[in-house]
Amino acid sequence: MKIYRKLWPYLAKYKYRLSLGVFLSIFVSIFNGASLTSLIPIFDSLGTGENYKFQIALTKKDQTLLSEYKNPDRLQGLTYWEWQFANLKEKTNAELAEKKPDDLVYLFCLIILPIYFLKLLCLAGTVYFVNSAGLLAVKDLRQALYQKLQVLPLNEFYREKTGVLMSRVINDVDIVGKVVSNDLKDAINDFFYIITHLIILLVLSWKLFFLLFIVIPLIVGPVSTFADRIRRTTKNQQEQLSELNGDLQEVISGIRVIRAFSMEEKEAERFFKVNQNLSDKTFKTHFYHQIGPALTELSGSVVTMVFLGIGAYLLEDSSFSKGMFIAFFLTLIFLMRPLKQMSILVNLIQASVIASDRVFEILGRDVDIKEPISPKPLGHLEKAIEYKNVTYLYPNTDLYALKNINLTLPKGGTIAIVGSSGAGKSTLVDLLPRLIDPSEGGIFWDDVNAKDLSLDNLRKRIGVVSQNIFLFNGSIRENIAFGKPDASEEEIRRAAEDAFASEFIESFEEGYDTIVGERGVMLSGGQRQRISIARTLLANPEVLILDEATSALDTESERLIQQAFVRLYENKTVIIIAHRLSTVKIADTIYYLENGEIVESGSHTDLLQNPNSKYKRLYDMQFSNSN
Repeated sequence: MKIYRKLWPYLAKYKYRLSLGVFLSIFVSIFNGASLTSLIPIFDSLGTGENYKFQIALTKKDQTLLSEYKNPDRLQGLTYWEWQFANLKEKTNAELAEKKPDDLVYLFCLIILPIYFLKLLCLAGTVYFVNSAGLLAVKDLRQALYQKLQVLPLNEFYREKTGVLMSRVINDVDIVGKVVSNDLKDAINDFFYIITHLIILLVLSWKLFFLLFIVIPLIVGPVSTFADRIRRTTKNQQEQLSELNGDLQEVISGIRVIRAFSMEEKEAERFFKVNQNLSDKTFKTHFYHQIGPALTELSGSVVTMVFLGIGAYLLEDSSFSKGMFIAFFLTLIFLMRPLKQMSILVNLIQASVIASDRVFEILGRDVDIKEPISPKPLGHLEKAIEYKNVTYLYPNTDLYALKNINLTLPKGGTIAIVGSSGAGKSTLVDLLPRLIDPSEGGIFWDDVNAKDLSLDNLRKRIGVVSQNIFLFNGSIRENIAFGKPDASEEEIRRAAEDAFASEFIESFEEGYDTIVGERGVMLSGGQRQRISIARTLLANPEVLILDEATSALDTESERLIQQAFVRLYENKTVIIIAHRLSTVKIADTIYYLENGEIVESGSHTDLLQNPNSKYKRLYDMQFSNSN
């Protein structure tokens, strides 16, 4: 099936487990068939008189061999063993004929008991090996999906709701996981049950067996009727569930804004509509899932009644015993369950195909940032980082974010990027750690193209302190040590002191073990920023990017942050992006961006001395307003 073809690369890793599970499943069906057919001698032995003496049937060939050859010495090859087998059956019949009916029943019950025990062992093995192979494959699939999310282009995350992506990783993978673990085990078992038990039915009565092919369409028909509807309703349900997850994630993340604008009722109304649509789609899906098997069960009941009537008629034939009829009937009744299970599995697979399509759609997306096949080695920066003719177009558009950028960042130097909002400042620094790649041109570290360096090697050289601080919902200690998990307690505390964060951290009752909350909501903006600086200090990168790092802070917080920056700048190559020009005075070179192009550059003093400088105009505007 389509879904198993897609998942085979993940299942193939555990093919030996899967093969062993399939092998044991064959024996499960064989032992189950043996347990059903072993009822024949029991029921044939119930009653009194010679007609109730169970006998193993002797074929015409058996009878011929036994009558013509009293001694097998003259026989050779296969004929010799056929005579021996026929002789064994005759002796067994003689012993059975001497036993009382109740003794026969006890004997056959003792024979059946080990069969059920062996069936249980094989079934347990099947469950273990098939389920574990499926669950391990799903674990690998979810891991692959997570790793894919790590390398997808950033615009994919801006374009799609976080809740929708989460739904694919959690809900859709769960649906797929059920089909390749528990449902796969059921499918394998049911398949072999159907094959082996059909053979048993054929051996017991070929007349009743061929009648099955007339009535089986009554069982299969209802399934095909509902399959397409199930597929459509399941797809709609999963889409609505993803939309609900996306809306819920947005509401939780934006709860402050919603309350600030008194939009609770409006958002509740929007959520109600999505929730109502999901409820309607879920009801339809559940209805069709339940109706399909119910119709199959009804059809099975009709089939059972038909076979009971025809079987009663065949009992008049002496070759078709009471035990054979009961064994045939019980086998047929048992066969209804795997047939019904297979119909349910078809419904589940319809749901899983949609889920798998959504999962593999993400796995199939193109990755724009790729690791080089043979990364070039690069030690510490010796000379400079250079942007050479760098151009960047927004994805799937002809709009330029940057155009023909050329600049040099010497080792240990500091440059500043200024300009109005939308000029391309953040895009320019996003290129440095290869969060995005240039459409044209390249960025060179000591004459080595950044695309030829391993991403891990490149990104560990760079530290970023931005306006939008992201702290994880953990302790202060964990957030400071995020870039260096093996850091000692002494290193963490020294980084906090250098970032002027130790004082407020130690004022908390739990100190460094204080939980900061989601995105650090338990801390003020200045405190979050100083934790971020401590995190960067501890990681000790070669290159430091300050992206509007103080623009949202009050005067006192900015003063402390600026003092922390003095420690942060030591032995670093620095890029500063700022709207507040007071923070860029220390830069060796200031680049002014406008519409994605560098329109002027120079030191703070040189630019102020140029009366036509855009930088001077912006500087005068800011400081005249502040005065």
